[in-house]
Amino acid sequence: MIFIPVNLGGDHWVLARADLRARRMRIYDSLVTFREDKIYLRQFKPLQVVFPQWLQDVGFYNIRPELQSADLWKVRIVKDVPQQEAGSGDCGVFMLMFTMYLMFGLKLDFDSSHGHYFRKKITVDIFTGDIAL
Repeated sequence: MIFIPVNLGGDHWVLARADLRARRMRIYDSLVTFREDKIYLRQFKPLQVVFPQWLQDVGFYNIRPELQSADLWKVRIVKDVPQQEAGSGDCGVFMLMFTMYLMFGLKLDFDSSHGHYFRKKITVDIFTGDIAL
């Protein structure tokens, strides 16, 4: 798995999780209002082209040729993920927490009431150079 922070429109952060074996991107978005729109889904089309090309450019397919395919990567929006409060500006915090929880194999069981705690935690993690949950 590779975790990719994605900025949409210059003001909203989501997480893309790349599954190299399945050639699939799963999108974790903390603002449900963006998810159902077809225009929203089109914003991830470049990932379907750029990411596999990047894997080619860095030599990944030289090491794992069985994972290379001419097929486009699939993009799926993950439903039922924790949601931020509208107008809270917590999308970046949620994107980082999605990443940390998924990295450690944990269930996404937090909510918007944890935003203040997570901001402090992220600050401490940056200053100490240690990521722990």
